Amino acid sequence: MKGLVINYCFLLLMVICLTQASAQNISRIDSLKKNLPGVSGVEKFNLLNDLGFEYRLSYPDSTIYYCLQAYALGQQLKVSKELSKPLSFIGLASAYKGDYKASFDYHLKSVEVAQEQGDSTQLAYCYNNFGRLFFDQGDLTRAYDNLIKSMVIFEKLDDPVGLAYVYRSLTNIHKSQQDYTKALEMAQRAFRLRKQIGDPRGLLSALTELGSVYSEMKSALDANRCFRQADSIAVKMGDDISLAEIRIGWSEFLVNNNEVNRADTLARQAYEMVNRTRNIRLLPRATLLMGLVHYQLDELSNSKKYFENVIKITGQSHLDLQRDAYFYLSKIHEKEGRQSEATMLSNKYLILKESLQSVELARQIEKLQFQLEIEKKERENETLKTNESKNSAIIRQKQLENIILIVIIVFVSLLFLLQWRNSRKRRDANVKLEVQNQKIEKQRKEIVEQNEKLEKRNHELSELNHEQDTLMNIVAHDLKSPLNRIKGLSDLLEMEGELNVNQKKYLSLIKDATRSGLDLITDLLDVNALEVNREPEFSVFNLNAFLNERATIFRHYASSKNIEINVNQNFNDPVYLDQEYLSRIMDNLISNAIKFSRNNSTIQINTGTRDENCVISVQDHGPGFQPGDLKFLYQKFKKLSARPTGGESSNGLGLAIVKILVDRLGGKIELQTEPGKGSTFEILFPLRKNALV
Repeated sequence: MKGLVINYCFLLLMVICLTQASAQNISRIDSLKKNLPGVSGVEKFNLLNDLGFEYRLSYPDSTIYYCLQAYALGQQLKVSKELSKPLSFIGLASAYKGDYKASFDYHLKSVEVAQEQGDSTQLAYCYNNFGRLFFDQGDLTRAYDNLIKSMVIFEKLDDPVGLAYVYRSLTNIHKSQQDYTKALEMAQRAFRLRKQIGDPRGLLSALTELGSVYSEMKSALDANRCFRQADSIAVKMGDDISLAEIRIGWSEFLVNNNEVNRADTLARQAYEMVNRTRNIRLLPRATLLMGLVHYQLDELSNSKKYFENVIKITGQSHLDLQRDAYFYLSKIHEKEGRQSEATMLSNKYLILKESLQSVELARQIEKLQFQLEIEKKERENETLKTNESKNSAIIRQKQLENIILIVIIVFVSLLFLLQWRNSRKRRDANVKLEVQNQKIEKQRKEIVEQNEKLEKRNHELSELNHEQDTLMNIVAHDLKSPLNRIKGLSDLLEMEGELNVNQKKYLSLIKDATRSGLDLITDLLDVNALEVNREPEFSVFNLNAFLNERATIFRHYASSKNIEINVNQNFNDPVYLDQEYLSRIMDNLISNAIKFSRNNSTIQINTGTRDENCVISVQDHGPGFQPGDLKFLYQKFKKLSARPTGGESSNGLGLAIVKILVDRLGGKIELQTEPGKGSTFEILFPLRKNALV
């Protein structure tokens, strides 16, 4: 008997602790009521819901009052989410009042509203509350079904708070079925989620729940660990009420496991906290616990005082505690040899025991009536749904018949209309067709004339192209040769020496003019040759040696402006390109860099790889390009804003030649420039690894 009583007390502690995290918070209620007059709209809707939730345990009528206001306001505002929340809270409050039929109706309505709004989060909470209602009424099948629905939704939403609630509810179901393995799994899941969330009260509740499962499994070590952690959290929170509840439950657990000395210490601490905080709710339990501890320690005199005090302070409430107090008082008097007093107290114990059994029997009858009422309501709902389906089917059939009839009438009308329109269109079309035939014949004759003119024009263009090629040959042979002779004679005069300053100046001007003319002729010939579209002749060669050779060729020219040419090679593999094309590309880029760079500057030639491309860059420190230059950058004969720094000539063909040759080699050219700070041209060629094998 003693073990049964202690177990009962311990389970009672579990129920109280599980509701502690969501218990009524007077200071929060006062704060919410203070803010209520100053808000409106959705903010007021949320505030009314919060007030209703806080009142649900101690004042469920207030919950119903505020949540009915919230629901009416939500309908008025046409809120798109959470309209089911006040209905769910009213369902909880109705259950706390003992009106389980109303609780069922409101929970059912909350599920329907959440489904209509597509509010997955609230639907999951509704299913959880529905499951708890069925569990309280002993209908474990319906409870489990609703809790599983809730768990599936919360898992899809990845909502740790909601999942923690569901796991706690599932823990209670598995415990009631003595399936402690599954109960432990659910309790551990709830604990991990509460730890992840970081809410101390939620973690406190999860640890207490986990400790209760371990105690049922007779795992004293794990149960003690959970109570110890919960005790530590309550100490850090500075919450004496929660700490007292935990230590009362922990002490009861220790008494049940014959660890009376440890239980005595915890019981004394809890009793002192309860008296200090004047907590009337916990005082009867704490007093009974002190009596039990002293009884186990065989301190009968002290034990009797505490049990008598339990009877004194409970009055007409806590009949279960009075029953246990009378039981132990009868045992104490029996040990002390006062048999008559022991018999009288034992009779009082038996009377209270029978009374509580009658209450429990009434409760069981009430649960059965609730289940019968729910089954009846479900049958009525099924009947209504069946009739509704039949009526909907009849209505759909009639609607379909009406639609078919309308479609037939419209179809026949359209046929007549189309027939009339087609006959009219056919007459109009014949007239238009005749007119179009005449136009087509006229256009055919015009096309024949245009073709003849185009043929004549093509012949003229062919002759012009031939004349252009001839002219270019004349430039190549008849102009280039005299200029070469002039250049050669200038070189001879320079080699003769004995020239005065003016003669040297004039000779330099002659050489510059000749070189400019030769460069122009070379570029014109290159453009003409490229437009003939000569196919590239690819070969494998060493890029580093090639670039060093091109840089060496231009260093003499660069030295006249004190410009240094550096080659930085980060690519050491051979390349597969047209060497002649690449020579023309690099010559133009290097000569342009020298031409437009300031004296005493540096030209940097770099190689490397990027995105499966071989990259060759030429960087100068010239004037750079203006934004307006970029759209003309690679066009022939377009002179840009920058001017050569040494008075050199520029014909506007160099970059056009570079662009044509880069395109022929399957590469691309990119420019990075900043006005006044120079430019960098990057040439990217795809790496043809297969060609190099």
